[in-house]
Amino acid sequence: MIPDEPTHAVVRTAVPGPASEALRARHGRYQDARTVHVYQDARKSRGNYLVDVDGNVLLDVYTHIACVPLGYNHPDLLKSWHDGRFDWAAGFRPALGVAPPPEYVDLVEHTLMRIAPAGMSHVVTVTTGTEAVENALKAAFIAFMRRRRGGAPPTPEDLAACLLNRQAGTAALKVVSFEGGFHGRTLGSLSATRSKPVHKLDFPAFDWPVVPFPASRFPLDAHADTNREAEARSLEAVEAALRAGDVAALIVEPIQGEGGDRHASADFFRALRRLTSEHGCAFIVDEVQTGGGATGRWWAHEAWGLAEPPDLVTFSKKMQIGGYYCREVFHPAEPYRIFNTFLGDPLRTAQLGVVVEVVERDGLLDRVQRSGARLLAGLHGLTARHPEVFSAPRGVGTFAAIDVCDASTRDRVLFAARQIGLEAGGSGDRSIRFRPALVLADRHVDECLDLLERAAVSLP
Repeated sequence: MIPDEPTHAVVRTAVPGPASEALRARHGRYQDARTVHVYQDARKSRGNYLVDVDGNVLLDVYTHIACVPLGYNHPDLLKSWHDGRFDWAAGFRPALGVAPPPEYVDLVEHTLMRIAPAGMSHVVTVTTGTEAVENALKAAFIAFMRRRRGGAPPTPEDLAACLLNRQAGTAALKVVSFEGGFHGRTLGSLSATRSKPVHKLDFPAFDWPVVPFPASRFPLDAHADTNREAEARSLEAVEAALRAGDVAALIVEPIQGEGGDRHASADFFRALRRLTSEHGCAFIVDEVQTGGGATGRWWAHEAWGLAEPPDLVTFSKKMQIGGYYCREVFHPAEPYRIFNTFLGDPLRTAQLGVVVEVVERDGLLDRVQRSGARLLAGLHGLTARHPEVFSAPRGVGTFAAIDVCDASTRDRVLFAARQIGLEAGGSGDRSIRFRPALVLADRHVDECLDLLERAAVSLP
Protein backbone atom coordinates (compact mmCIF):
# COMPACT_ATOMS: atom_id res chain seq x y z
CA MET A 1 0.00 0.00 0.00
CA ILE A 2 2.96 2.35 0.61
CA PRO A 3 5.36 2.79 -2.34
CA ASP A 4 9.02 2.37 -1.37
CA GLU A 5 8.14 0.89 2.01
CA PRO A 6 11.10 -1.17 3.24
CA THR A 7 10.74 -4.93 3.00
CA HIS A 8 12.12 -5.53 6.49
CA ALA A 9 14.00 -3.96 9.37
CA VAL A 10 17.70 -3.22 8.92
CA VAL A 11 19.97 -2.21 11.82
CA ARG A 12 23.37 -0.71 11.06
CA THR A 13 24.41 0.72 14.43
CA ALA A 14 23.45 0.45 18.04
CA VAL A 15 20.02 1.93 18.63
CA PRO A 16 20.22 4.79 19.45
CA GLY A 17 23.28 5.28 17.29
CA PRO A 18 26.01 7.92 17.27
CA ALA A 19 24.07 10.43 15.18
CA SER A 20 21.07 10.15 17.51
CA GLU A 21 23.28 10.56 20.55
CA ALA A 22 24.96 13.62 19.07
CA LEU A 23 21.54 15.17 18.50
CA ARG A 24 20.50 14.24 22.02
CA ALA A 25 23.53 16.11 23.39
CA ARG A 26 22.58 19.23 21.40
CA HIS A 27 18.87 18.93 22.18
CA GLY A 28 19.47 18.22 25.85
CA ARG A 29 21.13 21.59 26.34
CA TYR A 30 17.71 23.23 25.95
CA GLN A 31 15.04 20.59 26.55
CA ASP A 32 14.77 17.30 28.41
CA ALA A 33 15.85 14.75 25.78
CA ARG A 34 16.30 11.80 28.14
CA THR A 35 13.06 10.14 27.02
CA VAL A 36 13.99 10.13 23.30
CA HIS A 37 14.36 6.65 21.78
CA VAL A 38 15.94 7.80 18.51
CA TYR A 39 15.91 10.84 16.26
CA GLN A 40 13.78 10.03 13.22
CA ASP A 41 14.51 10.86 9.60
CA ALA A 42 11.02 12.10 8.76
CA ARG A 43 11.56 12.10 4.99
CA LYS A 44 12.99 8.59 4.68
CA SER A 45 10.50 6.84 6.99
CA ARG A 46 7.85 4.92 5.03
CA GLY A 47 4.72 3.01 5.94
CA ASN A 48 5.29 0.87 9.02
CA TYR A 49 9.04 1.56 9.14
CA LEU A 50 10.74 4.30 11.11
CA VAL A 51 14.14 5.32 9.71
CA ASP A 52 16.45 7.05 12.16
CA VAL A 53 19.26 9.51 11.53
CA ASP A 54 21.82 6.68 11.72
CA GLY A 55 20.12 4.87 8.85
CA ASN A 56 18.55 2.18 11.00
CA VAL A 57 15.22 0.92 9.70
CA LEU A 58 12.88 -0.14 12.52
CA LEU A 59 9.52 -1.85 12.22
CA ASP A 60 7.44 0.55 14.29
CA VAL A 61 4.52 -0.93 16.23
CA TYR A 62 4.57 1.90 18.79
CA THR A 63 4.03 4.80 16.32
CA HIS A 64 4.71 7.78 18.56
CA ILE A 65 2.52 6.41 21.35
CA ALA A 66 -0.36 5.38 19.06
CA CYS A 67 -0.49 8.63 17.05
CA VAL A 68 0.18 7.53 13.45
CA PRO A 69 -2.94 6.26 11.62
CA LEU A 70 -1.61 5.67 8.08
CA GLY A 71 2.05 4.99 8.72
CA TYR A 72 4.80 7.32 7.59
CA ASN A 73 4.53 9.41 4.41
CA HIS A 74 1.35 7.82 3.09
CA PRO A 75 1.04 8.73 -0.62
CA ASP A 76 -2.46 10.19 -0.23
CA LEU A 77 -1.27 12.59 2.45
CA LEU A 78 1.80 13.59 0.43
CA LYS A 79 -0.32 14.06 -2.70
CA SER A 80 -2.70 16.30 -0.76
CA TRP A 81 0.23 18.49 0.25
CA HIS A 82 1.61 18.66 -3.28
CA ASP A 83 -1.82 19.30 -4.84
CA GLY A 84 -2.47 22.27 -2.58
CA ARG A 85 -5.36 20.70 -0.69
CA PHE A 86 -4.01 22.13 2.59
CA ASP A 87 -2.98 25.54 1.24
CA TRP A 88 -5.88 27.29 2.95
CA ALA A 89 -4.46 26.18 6.33
CA ALA A 90 -0.81 27.03 5.66
CA GLY A 91 -0.77 30.84 5.65
CA PHE A 92 -1.72 31.42 9.29
CA ARG A 93 -3.20 29.60 12.24
CA PRO A 94 -6.67 30.95 13.00
CA ALA A 95 -8.47 31.41 16.30
CA LEU A 96 -11.25 29.02 15.29
CA GLY A 97 -13.73 30.48 17.76
CA VAL A 98 -13.31 33.95 16.25
CA ALA A 99 -12.74 33.78 12.47
CA PRO A 100 -12.66 30.22 11.13
CA PRO A 101 -12.19 29.60 7.39
CA PRO A 102 -15.18 28.03 5.60
CA GLU A 103 -13.06 24.95 4.83
CA TYR A 104 -12.96 24.23 8.55
CA VAL A 105 -16.76 24.17 8.73
CA ASP A 106 -16.72 21.59 5.92
CA LEU A 107 -14.27 19.48 7.95
CA VAL A 108 -16.43 19.64 11.07
CA GLU A 109 -19.53 18.65 9.12
CA HIS A 110 -18.11 16.09 6.70
CA THR A 111 -15.16 14.61 8.62
CA LEU A 112 -15.59 14.96 12.37
CA MET A 113 -19.34 14.42 12.44
CA ARG A 114 -19.15 11.75 9.73
CA ILE A 115 -17.29 9.46 12.16
CA ALA A 116 -18.96 10.73 15.34
CA PRO A 117 -19.99 8.05 17.84
CA ALA A 118 -23.69 7.21 17.77
CA GLY A 119 -25.76 9.61 19.86
CA MET A 120 -23.24 12.45 19.74
CA SER A 121 -24.63 15.70 18.31
CA HIS A 122 -21.78 18.12 19.09
CA VAL A 123 -18.00 18.19 18.90
CA VAL A 124 -15.39 20.39 20.58
CA THR A 125 -11.89 20.48 19.11
CA VAL A 126 -8.71 21.27 21.01
CA THR A 127 -5.10 20.25 20.48
CA THR A 128 -4.18 17.38 22.80
CA GLY A 129 -5.68 14.47 24.69
CA THR A 130 -5.29 16.02 28.10
CA GLU A 131 -7.07 19.18 26.87
CA ALA A 132 -9.83 16.93 25.55
CA VAL A 133 -10.32 15.39 28.99
CA GLU A 134 -9.92 18.71 30.79
CA ASN A 135 -12.69 20.31 28.75
CA ALA A 136 -14.96 17.25 28.88
CA LEU A 137 -14.76 17.46 32.68
CA LYS A 138 -15.64 21.14 32.51
CA ALA A 139 -18.63 20.36 30.30
CA ALA A 140 -19.78 17.77 32.83
CA PHE A 141 -19.47 20.27 35.70
CA ILE A 142 -21.38 22.91 33.72
CA ALA A 143 -24.23 20.49 32.99
CA PHE A 144 -24.33 19.27 36.59
CA MET A 145 -24.58 22.77 38.06
CA ARG A 146 -27.14 23.87 35.46
CA ARG A 147 -29.28 20.91 36.43
CA ARG A 148 -28.82 21.73 40.11
CA ARG A 149 -30.09 25.28 39.41
CA GLY A 150 -33.12 23.80 37.67
CA GLY A 151 -31.94 25.05 34.30
CA ALA A 152 -31.70 28.68 35.46
CA PRO A 153 -28.68 30.79 34.53
CA PRO A 154 -26.09 31.55 37.21
CA THR A 155 -27.00 34.30 39.65
CA PRO A 156 -25.05 37.53 40.11
CA GLU A 157 -23.84 36.07 43.39
CA ASP A 158 -22.51 33.00 41.53
CA LEU A 159 -20.68 35.22 39.07
CA ALA A 160 -19.05 37.28 41.81
CA ALA A 161 -18.18 34.30 44.01
CA CYS A 162 -16.55 32.24 41.26
CA LEU A 163 -13.91 34.92 40.72
CA LEU A 164 -12.90 34.41 44.35
CA ASN A 165 -12.96 30.59 43.97
CA ARG A 166 -15.91 30.52 46.37
CA GLN A 167 -18.95 29.64 44.27
CA ALA A 168 -21.32 27.67 46.46
CA GLY A 169 -21.32 23.93 45.84
CA THR A 170 -18.56 23.69 43.23
CA ALA A 171 -15.72 22.79 45.60
CA ALA A 172 -17.64 19.66 46.58
CA LEU A 173 -18.03 18.39 43.00
CA LYS A 174 -16.28 15.12 42.21
CA VAL A 175 -15.19 12.95 39.32
CA VAL A 176 -14.94 9.19 39.83
CA SER A 177 -12.00 7.50 38.13
CA PHE A 178 -10.36 4.09 38.26
CA GLU A 179 -7.12 2.73 39.69
CA GLY A 180 -4.65 2.42 36.83
CA GLY A 181 -6.41 4.99 34.66
CA PHE A 182 -4.56 7.62 32.66
CA HIS A 183 -6.41 10.74 31.50
CA GLY A 184 -3.68 13.32 30.98
CA ARG A 185 -1.21 15.55 32.77
CA THR A 186 -2.94 18.94 33.18
CA LEU A 187 -4.16 19.59 36.69
CA GLY A 188 -7.84 18.71 36.21
CA SER A 189 -7.25 15.59 34.16
CA LEU A 190 -4.31 14.67 36.38
CA SER A 191 -6.63 14.43 39.37
CA ALA A 192 -8.34 11.56 37.54
CA THR A 193 -5.04 9.94 36.45
CA ARG A 194 -4.04 6.99 38.64
CA SER A 195 -1.43 5.06 36.67
CA LYS A 196 2.09 6.06 37.83
CA PRO A 197 3.39 8.24 40.70
CA VAL A 198 5.73 10.13 38.35
CA HIS A 199 2.66 11.64 36.68
CA LYS A 200 1.31 13.12 39.92
CA LEU A 201 4.18 13.64 42.37
CA ASP A 202 4.34 17.09 44.03
CA PHE A 203 1.22 18.49 42.32
CA PRO A 204 -1.93 19.67 44.12
CA ALA A 205 -4.93 17.53 43.24
CA PHE A 206 -8.68 17.41 43.80
CA ASP A 207 -9.80 14.95 46.45
CA TRP A 208 -11.84 12.84 44.04
CA PRO A 209 -12.85 9.22 44.64
CA VAL A 210 -10.89 6.40 43.02
CA VAL A 211 -12.38 2.93 42.59
CA PRO A 212 -10.80 -0.40 41.59
CA PHE A 213 -10.68 -1.34 37.92
CA PRO A 214 -11.55 -5.03 37.54
CA ALA A 215 -8.60 -5.74 35.17
CA SER A 216 -9.65 -9.01 33.56
CA ARG A 217 -7.23 -11.89 33.91
CA PHE A 218 -6.30 -13.81 30.77
CA PRO A 219 -7.09 -16.25 29.28
CA LEU A 220 -10.69 -15.22 29.90
CA ASP A 221 -12.20 -18.71 29.86
CA ALA A 222 -9.79 -19.92 32.55
CA HIS A 223 -10.58 -16.97 34.86
CA ALA A 224 -14.27 -16.39 34.18
CA ASP A 225 -15.37 -16.64 37.83
CA THR A 226 -12.49 -14.51 39.10
CA ASN A 227 -13.16 -11.81 36.51
CA ARG A 228 -16.89 -11.79 37.22
CA GLU A 229 -16.24 -11.37 40.95
CA ALA A 230 -13.72 -8.57 40.35
CA GLU A 231 -16.21 -6.70 38.19
CA ALA A 232 -18.92 -7.09 40.83
CA ARG A 233 -16.61 -5.65 43.50
CA SER A 234 -15.68 -2.74 41.27
CA LEU A 235 -19.32 -1.97 40.52
CA GLU A 236 -20.12 -2.01 44.24
CA ALA A 237 -17.38 0.56 44.81
CA VAL A 238 -18.66 2.68 41.93
CA GLU A 239 -22.20 2.64 43.29
CA ALA A 240 -20.97 3.59 46.77
CA ALA A 241 -19.05 6.55 45.35
CA LEU A 242 -22.08 7.71 43.36
CA ARG A 243 -24.39 7.36 46.36
CA ALA A 244 -22.11 9.66 48.35
CA GLY A 245 -23.34 12.49 46.14
CA ASP A 246 -21.91 15.50 44.30
CA VAL A 247 -20.48 13.29 41.53
CA ALA A 248 -20.58 15.22 38.26
CA ALA A 249 -18.87 12.57 36.13
CA LEU A 250 -17.33 9.13 35.92
CA ILE A 251 -14.47 8.71 33.46
CA VAL A 252 -13.14 5.41 32.12
CA GLU A 253 -10.95 4.09 29.30
CA PRO A 254 -12.27 1.19 27.20
CA ILE A 255 -8.84 -0.39 27.70
CA GLN A 256 -6.44 1.10 30.23
CA GLY A 257 -3.42 1.94 28.09
CA GLU A 258 -0.78 3.49 30.36
CA GLY A 259 -2.08 1.40 33.23
CA GLY A 260 -0.99 -1.87 31.58
CA ASP A 261 -3.50 -2.66 28.82
CA ARG A 262 -6.14 -3.72 31.31
CA HIS A 263 -9.49 -4.88 29.99
CA ALA A 264 -13.02 -5.34 31.32
CA SER A 265 -16.11 -6.96 29.82
CA ALA A 266 -18.86 -5.29 27.83
CA ASP A 267 -21.23 -6.25 30.69
CA PHE A 268 -19.11 -4.17 33.07
CA PHE A 269 -19.27 -1.08 30.87
CA ARG A 270 -23.01 -1.50 30.33
CA ALA A 271 -23.41 -1.58 34.11
CA LEU A 272 -21.38 1.64 34.42
CA ARG A 273 -23.66 3.33 31.89
CA ARG A 274 -26.69 2.16 33.83
CA LEU A 275 -25.32 3.39 37.19
CA THR A 276 -24.29 6.81 35.88
CA SER A 277 -27.73 7.30 34.34
CA GLU A 278 -29.46 6.30 37.57
CA HIS A 279 -27.36 8.68 39.67
CA GLY A 280 -27.40 11.62 37.27
CA CYS A 281 -23.71 11.94 36.54
CA ALA A 282 -21.95 12.15 33.18
CA PHE A 283 -20.51 8.98 31.68
CA ILE A 284 -17.24 10.00 29.98
CA VAL A 285 -15.51 7.43 27.80
CA ASP A 286 -11.89 8.40 27.28
CA GLU A 287 -10.96 7.18 23.79
CA VAL A 288 -7.77 9.20 23.40
CA GLN A 289 -5.77 5.98 22.88
CA THR A 290 -8.45 3.57 21.68
CA GLY A 291 -10.27 5.87 19.25
CA GLY A 292 -9.46 6.30 15.58
CA GLY A 293 -9.64 2.68 14.44
CA ALA A 294 -7.06 0.78 16.49
CA THR A 295 -9.61 -1.75 17.77
CA GLY A 296 -11.09 -2.38 14.32
CA ARG A 297 -13.87 0.18 14.93
CA TRP A 298 -13.69 3.94 14.94
CA TRP A 299 -14.59 3.82 18.64
CA ALA A 300 -13.87 0.94 21.00
CA HIS A 301 -17.03 1.55 23.03
CA GLU A 302 -19.14 0.65 19.98
CA ALA A 303 -18.46 -3.01 20.86
CA TRP A 304 -20.25 -2.72 24.21
CA GLY A 305 -23.80 -2.67 22.88
CA LEU A 306 -24.89 0.20 25.12
CA ALA A 307 -28.63 0.79 25.41
CA GLU A 308 -27.85 4.49 25.93
CA PRO A 309 -24.75 6.16 24.44
CA PRO A 310 -22.04 7.76 26.56
CA ASP A 311 -22.48 11.40 27.44
CA LEU A 312 -19.04 12.50 26.28
CA VAL A 313 -16.30 10.74 24.28
CA THR A 314 -12.79 12.17 24.23
CA PHE A 315 -10.30 11.68 21.40
CA SER A 316 -6.81 12.56 20.20
CA LYS A 317 -3.72 10.61 18.99
CA LYS A 318 -4.73 8.80 15.76
CA MET A 319 -7.37 11.48 15.23
CA GLN A 320 -4.50 14.00 14.80
CA ILE A 321 -6.26 16.61 16.96
CA GLY A 322 -7.79 16.53 20.42
CA GLY A 323 -11.40 17.01 21.38
CA TYR A 324 -14.58 15.46 22.60
CA TYR A 325 -17.99 14.56 21.24
CA CYS A 326 -21.03 15.09 23.44
CA ARG A 327 -24.77 14.83 23.64
CA GLU A 328 -26.92 17.94 23.33
CA VAL A 329 -27.43 18.37 27.09
CA PHE A 330 -23.65 18.74 27.58
CA HIS A 331 -23.39 21.58 25.08
CA PRO A 332 -23.18 24.72 27.28
CA ALA A 333 -26.09 27.13 27.05
CA GLU A 334 -23.78 30.16 27.11
CA PRO A 335 -20.91 30.94 24.70
CA TYR A 336 -17.29 31.07 25.88
CA ARG A 337 -17.83 28.38 28.53
CA ILE A 338 -15.62 25.93 26.60
CA PHE A 339 -13.18 28.10 24.71
CA ASN A 340 -9.52 28.84 24.02
CA THR A 341 -7.52 30.71 21.40
CA PHE A 342 -6.91 27.99 18.84
CA LEU A 343 -9.72 25.49 19.56
CA GLY A 344 -7.81 22.82 17.67
CA ASP A 345 -5.64 22.81 14.58
CA PRO A 346 -7.21 23.25 11.14
CA LEU A 347 -4.21 21.76 9.32
CA ARG A 348 -4.29 18.55 11.35
CA THR A 349 -8.07 18.41 11.00
CA ALA A 350 -7.60 18.66 7.25
CA GLN A 351 -5.12 15.77 7.42
CA LEU A 352 -7.74 13.80 9.35
CA GLY A 353 -10.08 14.32 6.40
CA VAL A 354 -7.59 12.46 4.19
CA VAL A 355 -7.13 9.77 6.84
CA VAL A 356 -10.88 9.11 6.98
CA GLU A 357 -11.07 8.87 3.19
CA VAL A 358 -8.21 6.36 3.05
CA VAL A 359 -9.58 4.27 5.93
CA GLU A 360 -12.94 3.96 4.20
CA ARG A 361 -11.58 3.47 0.67
CA ASP A 362 -9.04 0.82 1.64
CA GLY A 363 -11.16 -0.99 4.23
CA LEU A 364 -8.57 -0.40 6.94
CA LEU A 365 -10.91 -1.17 9.86
CA ASP A 366 -11.40 -4.66 8.43
CA ARG A 367 -7.66 -4.92 7.91
CA VAL A 368 -7.08 -4.01 11.56
CA GLN A 369 -9.41 -6.79 12.66
CA ARG A 370 -7.60 -9.33 10.47
CA SER A 371 -4.12 -8.15 11.43
CA GLY A 372 -5.13 -8.01 15.07
CA ALA A 373 -6.35 -11.62 15.01
CA ARG A 374 -3.04 -12.70 13.47
CA LEU A 375 -1.05 -10.70 16.02
CA LEU A 376 -3.00 -12.10 18.95
CA ALA A 377 -2.62 -15.68 17.68
CA GLY A 378 1.11 -15.10 17.34
CA LEU A 379 1.36 -13.71 20.87
CA HIS A 380 -0.40 -16.83 22.14
CA GLY A 381 2.21 -18.86 20.26
CA LEU A 382 5.04 -16.91 21.90
CA THR A 383 3.50 -17.53 25.30
CA ALA A 384 3.23 -21.27 24.62
CA ARG A 385 6.86 -21.48 23.48
CA HIS A 386 8.33 -19.19 26.17
CA PRO A 387 6.11 -19.37 29.24
CA GLU A 388 9.06 -18.42 31.43
CA VAL A 389 9.08 -14.98 29.74
CA PHE A 390 5.64 -14.22 28.31
CA SER A 391 2.06 -14.46 29.59
CA ALA A 392 -1.43 -12.97 29.24
CA PRO A 393 -1.58 -12.06 25.53
CA ARG A 394 -4.60 -9.83 24.95
CA GLY A 395 -5.97 -7.33 22.52
CA VAL A 396 -8.81 -5.92 20.46
CA GLY A 397 -7.87 -5.29 16.85
CA THR A 398 -4.20 -4.34 16.85
CA PHE A 399 -4.53 -2.61 20.23
CA ALA A 400 -2.68 -5.45 21.91
CA ALA A 401 -0.27 -6.34 24.69
CA ILE A 402 1.60 -9.19 26.33
CA ASP A 403 3.02 -9.46 29.85
CA VAL A 404 6.66 -10.21 30.63
CA CYS A 405 7.71 -12.02 33.79
CA ASP A 406 8.92 -8.85 35.53
CA ALA A 407 9.58 -5.17 34.85
CA SER A 408 13.34 -5.55 34.48
CA THR A 409 13.00 -8.35 31.93
CA ARG A 410 10.33 -6.38 30.04
CA ASP A 411 12.69 -3.43 29.71
CA ARG A 412 15.55 -5.67 28.57
CA VAL A 413 13.31 -7.33 25.96
CA LEU A 414 12.29 -3.92 24.61
CA PHE A 415 15.92 -2.80 24.43
CA ALA A 416 17.03 -6.03 22.75
CA ALA A 417 14.15 -5.78 20.27
CA ARG A 418 15.16 -2.26 19.32
CA GLN A 419 18.73 -3.45 18.63
CA ILE A 420 17.45 -5.87 15.99
CA GLY A 421 14.85 -3.56 14.47
CA LEU A 422 11.57 -3.52 16.44
CA GLU A 423 10.24 -0.34 18.00
CA ALA A 424 7.62 -1.27 20.62
CA GLY A 425 6.58 0.27 23.92
CA GLY A 426 6.08 -0.55 27.54
CA SER A 427 2.77 -0.41 29.39
CA GLY A 428 2.01 -0.60 33.09
CA ASP A 429 4.40 -2.48 35.36
CA ARG A 430 5.53 -5.29 33.03
CA SER A 431 3.61 -5.27 29.75
CA ILE A 432 4.72 -4.71 26.16
CA ARG A 433 2.14 -2.82 24.16
CA PHE A 434 1.51 -2.75 20.43
CA ARG A 435 0.10 0.42 18.84
CA PRO A 436 0.79 0.02 15.11
CA ALA A 437 -0.57 2.06 12.24
CA LEU A 438 -3.82 0.96 10.60
CA VAL A 439 -1.84 -0.13 7.52
CA LEU A 440 -0.16 -3.02 9.36
CA ALA A 441 -0.27 -6.11 7.13
CA ASP A 442 0.35 -9.83 7.64
CA ARG A 443 4.04 -9.59 6.77
CA HIS A 444 4.54 -6.85 9.34
CA VAL A 445 2.79 -8.90 12.00
CA ASP A 446 4.99 -11.91 11.24
CA GLU A 447 8.16 -9.81 11.31
CA CYS A 448 7.10 -8.22 14.61
CA LEU A 449 6.55 -11.60 16.23
CA ASP A 450 9.84 -12.94 14.90
CA LEU A 451 11.82 -9.95 16.18
CA LEU A 452 10.12 -10.08 19.57
CA GLU A 453 10.91 -13.78 19.95
CA ARG A 454 14.52 -13.30 18.87
CA ALA A 455 14.89 -10.50 21.42
CA ALA A 456 13.49 -12.65 24.21
CA VAL A 457 15.67 -15.69 23.51
CA SER A 458 18.78 -13.48 23.20
CA LEU A 459 18.64 -12.42 26.84
CA PRO A 460 21.32 -13.97 29.09
